[in-house]
Amino acid sequence: MKVLKRLLVSLLMLPTAVIVLNAQFADAEIYAARRAEALRRTGGGAIVIPGTLRTPYGQTDGSSERYFRYLTGWESPGAWMVLTDDDTAGYMLFMTPGAAGRSAWENSVPDADEARTVYGADRAYTMAMFRTMAAEILAHYDTIWTTPSSRIINETLASLFPDDKVPVKMDIRKNLNDMRLIKDGHEIALLKRAAIVTAEAQRQAMMLAAPGRFEYELEAAIEHTFRSEGCDGPGFTTIIGSGSNSTILHYDLNSRRLEAGDVIVMDIGAKYMGYTADVTRTIPASGRFTPEQLEIYNIVLEAQKEAIREMMPGKRSLAAHDRATEIIMEGLNRLGLVTDPASPWQKRLYILYTCTHHIGLDVHDTYPYQLTPADEGILSPGMVITIEPGIYLSPDMLDNLREQYRGKPGQEEIDAFISQITPLFEKYKNTGVRIEDDILITEEGNIVLSEAAPKEPSEIRRLMRKKGNYK
Repeated sequence: MKVLKRLLVSLLMLPTAVIVLNAQFADAEIYAARRAEALRRTGGGAIVIPGTLRTPYGQTDGSSERYFRYLTGWESPGAWMVLTDDDTAGYMLFMTPGAAGRSAWENSVPDADEARTVYGADRAYTMAMFRTMAAEILAHYDTIWTTPSSRIINETLASLFPDDKVPVKMDIRKNLNDMRLIKDGHEIALLKRAAIVTAEAQRQAMMLAAPGRFEYELEAAIEHTFRSEGCDGPGFTTIIGSGSNSTILHYDLNSRRLEAGDVIVMDIGAKYMGYTADVTRTIPASGRFTPEQLEIYNIVLEAQKEAIREMMPGKRSLAAHDRATEIIMEGLNRLGLVTDPASPWQKRLYILYTCTHHIGLDVHDTYPYQLTPADEGILSPGMVITIEPGIYLSPDMLDNLREQYRGKPGQEEIDAFISQITPLFEKYKNTGVRIEDDILITEEGNIVLSEAAPKEPSEIRRLMRKKGNYK
C-alpha cells in the first residue's frame, strides 16, 4: 500500500505534459498483472472475451469492449482473447488483420509480432484460426468465464463446442467490475490528464460564452480543446443547455441561441487514452448570476462542498449523495420552494438522481455498481468518483405534479403545495444548476482532479471577462 501511495503522489505531481504515457510499450506488465488477478478471482476455468465485433448484418457490438481493453490494451476491432493458467495456451490473442492491399484505405492494425512483443500475448493468431484453435484449447475446460452481453458472443462461444460437450458458462463481469473500481497508478494518471483537459475546456467555454452566441459554439470550442490537448475527443455527448434547456438533464441538441439572463449548464468530459473525465459547470450567459439564480447556485455549491467532505476512505459510497440531498432540501426550504424538507415525495420532486458515480473506461464506470442502497459499498483509496448535485426548476414542473404523484400524496396536499410555492417558483423557473467534479479517494482523504475548472461565482465572473482561444 505504501508503494501505491508513493506512486499516486508522484503521478499527481507530474507536469501534465509528462503524463502522456505510451499505452503500447509502458503498460505490458500492468495488463499482465490484471490478467493474472482475473484468473485468480475466477478460481479456475478459461476466460474468453471479445473486443468490438461486427455482426453478420454489419452492425457494431461493443458490449464487451471495455472489459477486453482493460485486460489487453488492444484497441483494434474484431479481436478475441483466450486466457488460461495452462502454460501450453496461456494468453492467446486472435485478431483481424488489415486486408491485403487496403493500407491506403484503412487504418493499420497491429500484426501478430506486435501482439506478442508489445501487447504481451503468449500466442497470437488471425481470427481465421479462432474456431479451430480456441475449440481445441477450451475442450480441456469444464468452465468458461466470459461476458455474456450479446447474442453474437453467446452464439460464437456455443459454436466452439460439440453438442455433447457443454461447459458451464460463468459471467466474469462482476469480478472485473470489482477490479475496475480501484484504479492503478496508470489509470489515475490518465484520468487526471482527462480531468485537467476537461477543466481547461470549461475555462475556454466560459470565456467564449455571451448573449448572442449559440450553444454549439461552446460545444465546438470545448471539443476543439479536447483534441488540441491530445485527447481522443469527448467521452460522451457534450451537453450545453441554456435557459430552459439547463433543466433537461441529458439535453444534447446544443442548438439554442444564448440570451441575456440565461444560465448555461455545461456537462462535458474529455476521453484520454480510453479514460473519460466528467466535469459540469453552470455559468451565467451575461457574466453575472441574477440574485435568484445565485440563490439556487449557492445551495448546489454548498451541497457539493459538503458532499466532497464525505468522500473519504471508509465512508459509505452514498454518504456524499445523502449529505448533498440534505443540504439541497434545507436550502430549498429556506427559499420557500419546499414545505417539508423531510417529505419523501418532495425529495423525489427535486432530487432526480444519485449524484455520484465511478468514472474510468466508461463515464459511468462499472454501471450500475454502487449507485443504489441495495449495492452500496465503502469508499477505498484508488477509487475515482464524481459528485454532481443539482437543482432543476423546469417550466412545467408544477404543471405535471398532479399527474406525477397521482394518489400519493393526496390531492389536497398537492394542491396546497402548488398554491404555496407557485408565486416563488415563477422567480426561479427555467433555472438549472449542476456542479460536478472528479474525486480521487486517497488514504488520507481525497483529491479533486478537476479543481482547475472555476466554480466560485466570483471566479466565474472574473474569467468570463477575459478573452480565451476562441472568438
